Amino acid sequence: MGALSVPVRLTLAESGAAALAEAARDLDDADDARKFLAALENNHKLWLILSDLAERYAWDFPDRRLAEYVTTTSRKAGFGVQDEEVATLVQINRNVSSKMAQGRDIELIARRARLAWQENGRPGCQSLEDWLIAEIERKSKLSSSLPTVAVLAAVTKGVGAPARQGAYAT
Repeated sequence: MGALSVPVRLTLAESGAAALAEAARDLDDADDARKFLAALENNHKLWLILSDLAERYAWDFPDRRLAEYVTTTSRKAGFGVQDEEVATLVQINRNVSSKMAQGRDIELIARRARLAWQENGRPGCQSLEDWLIAEIERKSKLSSSLPTVAVLAAVTKGVGAPARQGAYAT
């Protein structure tokens, strides 16, 4: 008798953590203009969704200033984006991903996310990141899977916007 296969399931927080980790990896690994612009666009889309969820469900996450910085910088579509800003976006994504993972190994969560994506047949030939973004949107509509405001506040405590320098100084 063959072994039973249990489908891989991710929570909303795990999907968000994996998507942010993937977005950070894509930004960091982009080695040509097309990949870089696609990574910025996906990062922008992801953060718009996370910001919308935070507002819709009164989450204390992501911090409004942090989300505004990320979406504004990502929205530039490569025009005038400095290397330091890309490094900051990568670090923000990694930090928030780690917080959303709630102390669990983000690489393990990312592997589980990749397995779930593969189990779903890589729907519509979507990239892993696009699939994770769609999963976040789908899961956010299921009220039973939404983390509470208190849980998200505890998870994201201490995550703030980066210090602004140069043209972004206030």
